[in-house]
Amino acid sequence: MISTDEKLEVLNILLKSKAFSKSTTSNILLKYLIESSIKNKNLNATDISIELFGSQYEHEKSEATVRVNVYHLRNKLKKYFNNEGINDAITIEIKTGQYGVSFYRREQPKPKYNFKQKISFIFFTLTLLLIGSYAFIKLTYKDPVWHSLFKNDKETTLYLYDIFGYYGPTLFNKIGWHRDYEINSATDFYNEVEKHPKLMKDYSPGRNIYVNFLSAYSVNDLSKHFYRYNSEFKIHKFHNLSLQQLKEQNSIYIGPLRGDNAFVDFFNLKSKHIKLIDNKNSTNQQEEDFFDGQNATYNEGRNIKFKNLEKGIDTLIKLKSNGNKYEHVLVAKLNGDNNTSNLLFFSNHGFGATATIEYFTNVDSLKRFNDNYLKDADEFISLFYVSGKERTSINIKQILFDDNK
Repeated sequence: MISTDEKLEVLNILLKSKAFSKSTTSNILLKYLIESSIKNKNLNATDISIELFGSQYEHEKSEATVRVNVYHLRNKLKKYFNNEGINDAITIEIKTGQYGVSFYRREQPKPKYNFKQKISFIFFTLTLLLIGSYAFIKLTYKDPVWHSLFKNDKETTLYLYDIFGYYGPTLFNKIGWHRDYEINSATDFYNEVEKHPKLMKDYSPGRNIYVNFLSAYSVNDLSKHFYRYNSEFKIHKFHNLSLQQLKEQNSIYIGPLRGDNAFVDFFNLKSKHIKLIDNKNSTNQQEEDFFDGQNATYNEGRNIKFKNLEKGIDTLIKLKSNGNKYEHVLVAKLNGDNNTSNLLFFSNHGFGATATIEYFTNVDSLKRFNDNYLKDADEFISLFYVSGKERTSINIKQILFDDNK
C-alpha cells in the first residue's frame, strides 16, 4: 500500500527533476492528475480542459488538446523512469486511454549470474549498444527542416484548419450541419442569404470546427517526432489567425489555401521566387501541367507562379485535385521575424498533408531530402504530387524545389 504522503513525495521529486524542469504545461498537468487521482476523482478530457484552461475552454478542441498534452506527459514519465529515475522506489504510470495515475512500488532484486550467463549478458549488452548507437545517430540527426523549431527560444503552435458550417433542414426533414466550400465565414453566409433569401430562410450560421479525422494522423506523427527531440507543441484553430501572431512563435500549419489565409499572405511575403496567386490573375504566363489524375478540378482560388530560370519567363502551375485520390501539396519552411520558424503544409483535401507530414517526420526520408535537395539550406519550398488513398498505398512525387535564396 502506497500512502498519500509517499504519492505527494513522488510528485515533488518529479517536479524537481531535469525531465520536468523546463516543461510548464506538463508540470501543471502532472500535478493536477496526481492530486486528482489521490482524491479518486473520475477524470475525463472535458473536466481536465475546463480545469486547466478555465475561461479559454472551447469544447470542440478540448479532447485534441488534452490528448496531445497527456501523450507528451506519458512519454516524459517513461523517459524519466528509464533514465533519471531508474532507481526510484516508487514509479507511476498513466495507462493508454486513461487519465488516472497508477502508483507502483518497485522491487530491485540483485541478479546472480554464473560464468556462461555473464558471457551471454556481455554479448547481449554489446549487441544492444551497437543497435542503440545506430538508433541514437538516427534519432539525434539534426535535420534543417525541424532543427530551428526545436532549438530556438520560441514556443511552437500547430494550427489545424477549421471549417465553417451552418445549420438547417436536411434531405430527411431534420436539422443538420452543412458544409459549402463557397461559405467559409459568417460574412459569406449572410451574403448568400441576401442573394437567396427564400432558399436560406431556414438556415442559421454555425461555428468553426476542426476538419476531419485525417488531422489525427498528422497530430500523431508530429507528436512522435517532437518527442524524439524532447520538444512539445500546442494546438490551436486556424480561425482568425493574424500575421502579428506569427511574429511571436514558431508555427506549423496544416490546411488549404482557400479564403483569407494569413499563412498564404506570410508565404507571399517571405518567398522570394514563388508566389501564390488568384486564378483570375493566372493569365499570360507559360503553363506547366504536372497532374496525371483524371477528373481533376482546380484548387479553390490559388495557383503557383514562379520564375523559370531556364526559360527566362514566368511559369504557372495550376494546383489541382480530384478530391480524394490525387492532389498537389505545397510544403514550405520559411523563417519569420524575431527568430521564429514556420513549416507550412498546404493541402486542400487532407490526405496529401497526411502523406507529406509522414514523409517529413520519418528520419530516413528526411535525411534523403536533405542530402538530395536541402544540403543544409535553412529554408525551402517544395511542391509534391500525391496520389493514392490509403496510408499504405500513397505515392509522393516532388515536382518543384526552391531553396529561397
